[in-house]
Amino acid sequence: MFVRFLIIKGKRLSLMQMQNRMAVLLCNLKPAKTGGVVSQAVVMCASSPDKVEIFEPPSGAAPGDRVIFPSFPGEPDKELNPKNKVWEQVLSDLRTSDQCVATDKGAAFEVAGKGVCKAQTMSDSEIE
Repeated sequence: MFVRFLIIKGKRLSLMQMQNRMAVLLCNLKPAKTGGVVSQAVVMCASSPDKVEIFEPPSGAAPGDRVIFPSFPGEPDKELNPKNKVWEQVLSDLRTSDQCVATDKGAAFEVAGKGVCKAQTMSDSEIE
């Protein structure tokens, strides 16, 4: 399934970093107005105070493939209620591993049958 989203990039990512590439997106946050335009997803990145790297899905992944956590079965909420601050609660559990793999409580961000999502060089980093 191919889905097109309008995403407003943050100040720390250049247009060149964003164009013509695959990325891992968080799509069930409530759309939010940023700079006068509604952004419909969040680009998942490894982050430090001086560097940001966009997570790359595994080779063979296609637009619309879902990231799963086999150790956390279940279906995601269609849209997270911003009043419950779920994203803010989950954010502290997200880190890259020593192999640059995106993780939630140590469980890899995985595209079923295709592999894990990774940062290029940033190990043991926060995720935003």
